[in-house]
Amino acid sequence: MTYTACTLTIPFGVFTVIAEGDLVVAGGFSADVTSLRPRLPDPTAAISVRDGMGDTSTALAAYFDGDVTAIDALPVRAEGSPVMRRLWAELRRIPAGEVRSYAELGGGRRHARVAGAACARNPIPLVIPCHRVVRSDGGLGGFGWGLPIKTWLLDHERAATGREGHERRPASAGG
Repeated sequence: MTYTACTLTIPFGVFTVIAEGDLVVAGGFSADVTSLRPRLPDPTAAISVRDGMGDTSTALAAYFDGDVTAIDALPVRAEGSPVMRRLWAELRRIPAGEVRSYAELGGGRRHARVAGAACARNPIPLVIPCHRVVRSDGGLGGFGWGLPIKTWLLDHERAATGREGHERRPASAGG
């Protein structure tokens, strides 16, 4: 098996996406493909670096150009426990421009840490939008790529959707 990788220049740096066929399997805000290997289903497999990846590159470029829903339909394969896969699927249901708390994502306050772990282990940041999860008090919480990137992504989505601030809707009402 050989994965395909492409690094795109984005407004604040770079984003590398890695795919297996048409399925996005990993990504990160780094041009160092080797540093993203631990996120892959098979970290030992070969990676072919390309200048573009068709629809995947087009969707990512559109996201950064302001069409923040362009990444919603990208097919993904994220390897993890059933709980992690369920939470990653929930993350993909949070609309751009909105946020949820870790407790809302996890299904209650006592599950907030599990939701935080799912965000931390997310192999495909941005496409599985863990940046849309914040603390219950409205604080940003964490982000493996740094809070300035999380802030930029949230502000970008808010501006593109015309929402004032980071709209929080209960998980049961919107995702």
